[in-house]
Amino acid sequence: MSSRTYFKGKRIAVIGIGPHGEMITDITFLIKAGALVAIYDLRSEARLKGYITLLRSAGLISYVCGSIPPEDLLDMDAIILSHEYPRDSSFLAPAQQKKIPIEYPETMFFRLAPAVTVVGIIGVAGKSTVMSMLTPMLQSVCGARAEQRLFIIDPESEEGALVHLAKVKSNDVVLIRIEQAMLTELHALRMSPHIAVLTSVPSMGYVKSPFEILSYQTYNNFIIGSDKVIDAIHADRFHARAKMFRTKASAVPAGWEFRGTGKHDRENAALALEAAYVLNVTVDTARDVLEKWKPLKGRLEFVRKVKHVEFYNDTASMFSCSTEIGVSALAGEKNMILVFGGGESGCDYRTLYKLFPESVRTIILLPGSGTMKERKTLMAIPDMKIHSVPTIEEAVLLASEQAVKGDRVLFSPGFLAGGVDRSRKERGDRFVKAVKGL
Repeated sequence: MSSRTYFKGKRIAVIGIGPHGEMITDITFLIKAGALVAIYDLRSEARLKGYITLLRSAGLISYVCGSIPPEDLLDMDAIILSHEYPRDSSFLAPAQQKKIPIEYPETMFFRLAPAVTVVGIIGVAGKSTVMSMLTPMLQSVCGARAEQRLFIIDPESEEGALVHLAKVKSNDVVLIRIEQAMLTELHALRMSPHIAVLTSVPSMGYVKSPFEILSYQTYNNFIIGSDKVIDAIHADRFHARAKMFRTKASAVPAGWEFRGTGKHDRENAALALEAAYVLNVTVDTARDVLEKWKPLKGRLEFVRKVKHVEFYNDTASMFSCSTEIGVSALAGEKNMILVFGGGESGCDYRTLYKLFPESVRTIILLPGSGTMKERKTLMAIPDMKIHSVPTIEEAVLLASEQAVKGDRVLFSPGFLAGGVDRSRKERGDRFVKAVKGL
């Protein structure tokens, strides 16, 4: 059955357009496939005006802004959620009781797609970096094969997931960045990546084992990870059927002109290399890609130096281990001012806090539910100056006032974005703008 045949005439509610319109491409695809699409978003119509205008020009008829009436969802054949809306949202309860299918774009894609080779990038930190390295490597090898194409699924991209159903065929390769919350969704679908690239041990998104997402792999599948990850799989006593490959930062030859910012970038590059080699990417192609690669924005991104003080934007950090990487990469002789805090992420921060006495002199806390939960523990760290500010802009001003020659100001929140910031990208943009305005 073609995707158009499947969706034609179906009543589908799409909950959320995405913080930056990430769902637009998939919504447009559904409309063109003949689905009767209704959009619901808790943001006001004024904030969504540009998106709504675009979708109405594509044929959208029904939308509700500012609320999500549960009774509206009871007449739907399916409900598709944007990532900012969890499955346990209260407005979904009546639809769940009526057993109306509720899915995310990724789960619907894999349920409807033919048999494809899935390369999944999994972990708390480093997923986007590995994906940015691996994508051009796979594009080169799939571009040379007429019988196999590459499709990318990234929840922060505007390229969509469902839209690929129109072109994807058996034996194609799908490279997907799997968010933590999506681990349980894909596991419930009984889907495991054929090639799983683990940047770290998952810290959430599982029920019994952090490696549940690998449960449905077979003996001709692969798990790629650092010594720490592979050792954790053995320690967890998880029965992995797939072949396991260990990687090290030294796998990137010293003679290559690789422009990573630290050991963490070399470790990510080693993961990308191993996955590429499994898929028959040549060494020459891999080298060419890595020598052209540039560090991503918002990931230990050097912004500028102001009066001999360096400012770094690590807004992508939403979990404790991400900030651990940032603090370790920029560690000096207690010359760091850390801008930290945000919405609760469910992490254990004890390992991170052990790094602070050696590297961090001052912590500037941003508001959020996670900050509130951790404040008491933070205040108990000895010999640490801690300040609280209401906004990122005020944090930048205070950091510039507190800093002395040779200091480094690191914006590595370690918590989820929330409040006035719709996404980690938005909060990073605000930090960069504030720094450039000093």
